[in-house]
Amino acid sequence: MRCRSALTRMDAARTGELSVPEIDAVHDHLRGCGSCSDSLDDLGNLASRMRGVLHTPPHSCSEDVAAQVADRFDVVEAAGRTAWVAMSASGVRMIHVGDEIGFRRSHQQRFGRTLVHGKLPEATTSQIAAALGGEPIRRSPLDLSTLTEFERTVLAALATIPRGQVRTYAWLARMAGRPKAIRAVGNVMARNPLPLLMPCHRVVPTSGGIGDYAFGSAMKRDLLRREGVAVDELDDLARRGVRFIGSRTTHIFCCPTCRDARRIRPENRVLLHGEAEAVEGGFRPCRHCQPAAA
Repeated sequence: MRCRSALTRMDAARTGELSVPEIDAVHDHLRGCGSCSDSLDDLGNLASRMRGVLHTPPHSCSEDVAAQVADRFDVVEAAGRTAWVAMSASGVRMIHVGDEIGFRRSHQQRFGRTLVHGKLPEATTSQIAAALGGEPIRRSPLDLSTLTEFERTVLAALATIPRGQVRTYAWLARMAGRPKAIRAVGNVMARNPLPLLMPCHRVVPTSGGIGDYAFGSAMKRDLLRREGVAVDELDDLARRGVRFIGSRTTHIFCCPTCRDARRIRPENRVLLHGEAEAVEGGFRPCRHCQPAAA
């Protein structure tokens, strides 16, 4: 056996991974070759040092692998509703109100990740339970990493709509910096993966009324009523073609649910059918609800 063959088989011979004839051939060569014999000693020293740096990992690497390919999920029940919640390592990724089959299908179509049942943080569970009942909530960690920049911009504008108020799709498009993208904004609302925490139920048609909702118009109306929105009044204004409420005393006009609009005394309320009518009548937009571009 030549030196090159011996060197390539040396470690396997040392660990007993070769056949008996091959091991004997390597040992015969080492007895007659001082250089290869020294290499074997070096290899033994290296193996000994490597054993000294081995340590037990602080946790199973399976946890890290699972975090990369799977979302954990749990169920939150409140106000007679059931919400299926998927959460990544970064935060809540998806909320589905309905059944498990619909939840799993939607999650697979959107993310293509495995779902593993696991308990959610108590703070997250309590916030979603509160949201199901239309109660005030605090911000929860959200995972928006799979959304486009436009989708994140629209959802950021959506999050500014106060509880107990509604805004139109046109308003949302303008606040997102894309005033002509009303239909695109509507698509973002329809695909909102985080309803309740990102309150798409507070967005209504530009033409007035309450409009549709991913989980049904009845749920949308109930959530808004629980937040203090006068849903029946909005329906009535929509039938009459009223879009804004103006004040005779301040000459400011607002969205109908704006906190300032609710303070206007009945005798000072002016019903406006559009932005053009408001501007022509000498009204300027409210700085709080921003019903039109300043």
